[in-house]
Amino acid sequence: MQFSLPEIRPKEWIHRIKEEFFPPRILDKYVFSEFVKIFIGALITLGFLAFMSSYSDIKGDMASSKGGKIHGWLFILFRLPQMLIQYIMNIAILFSVSFSVGQFSANKELVAMMAAGISFRRIVTPIVAFSCVLWFAAFFLKQTVVAPLNARANEEHKMLKEGDQNTLVGVVYQKHFKGQEGFYYIYYYDTKEEEIKGGFNYIRLTQEQTPDYLLVAQRAKFDYQKEVWVLKSVEETKFDDELQVVSVQKFTEKEYLLPEKPDYFKKLKGSVEEMNFFELLEEKENRIRKGLSYGDVDIAKHTLFAEPLLIVVLTLVGCASGFFTKRMAIVSSLGVSIGVALLYMVMDPSFKSLGENEVIPIWLASWITPMLFLSGLYVVYKRLKV
Repeated sequence: MQFSLPEIRPKEWIHRIKEEFFPPRILDKYVFSEFVKIFIGALITLGFLAFMSSYSDIKGDMASSKGGKIHGWLFILFRLPQMLIQYIMNIAILFSVSFSVGQFSANKELVAMMAAGISFRRIVTPIVAFSCVLWFAAFFLKQTVVAPLNARANEEHKMLKEGDQNTLVGVVYQKHFKGQEGFYYIYYYDTKEEEIKGGFNYIRLTQEQTPDYLLVAQRAKFDYQKEVWVLKSVEETKFDDELQVVSVQKFTEKEYLLPEKPDYFKKLKGSVEEMNFFELLEEKENRIRKGLSYGDVDIAKHTLFAEPLLIVVLTLVGCASGFFTKRMAIVSSLGVSIGVALLYMVMDPSFKSLGENEVIPIWLASWITPMLFLSGLYVVYKRLKV
């Protein structure tokens, strides 16, 4: 018995699509126009609510800010695209699809369309095609618009918080760094004074990877003229080959020639939300070199592709829920929208947390939520047989 794969004829497929959808049929125009009106209305409404929610979150900071209220408004403005792509668009398309298709079902228009010999899949094809366009648009916008605007938003938030005595913005952090010849532990790097404060610890290793000496200092500042580190209130402990302490000396100030320069200790580039795909690759290499964790970077790389796919998933969910709607489409569509959104908001962060903690593979943590939804939808649509 011989098996053969069906012959793929791209030209024939293109011809069929052209014949079926171009020019658009009256039915396609009607279904899409009803959907898109609700979608635009939902976008505007949810966008306004997101704007008010963002203002409510930072109005206290704006009232007490010494940096100027304008930075608060700019923070909200630059943050809105992220909220639009990540939350607003998803909820808007789920609501508008389930509501519009639900209205067709409740008003028996769906029955009339199907009685004319048009399958349910063909009826909702314009809406699904639109969601696929949004999928690619969301991916492109996250790379080119959202990431840089997130960086601007964080900068505006820092300026808004300037002068707040209870907050140290972009300064305090505790980190371990892997150097060329040893390991560092520093408390924080003051970028304005270009000085490490609160603690600078360094252990140098021999070629056999055994401790050579240990430095514990209160402060450290790099002398660019001499290209040496000037450590203050430093304690120097030396070891022998048997790991026994040879000497312990204390100095008020002493110069050390260390392989790493100040740029090595500056705070990480920023949130992964501020980076595009290529910047994430660079950030991962940077963290590996410094011996820092990079699970969130790997998660962000996969999320760039997996997260926009949710638009298509929610469109298919909305179509299925609308198909089963018999009456009061707005009530059922709201219920489905809220239920699915809450379920996703619980599942997605939970799986990503498992991935960052290496409980499950990173790629699985990023893709499992949309894949589970798609698997469930496959079963639903297979049973519809329409």
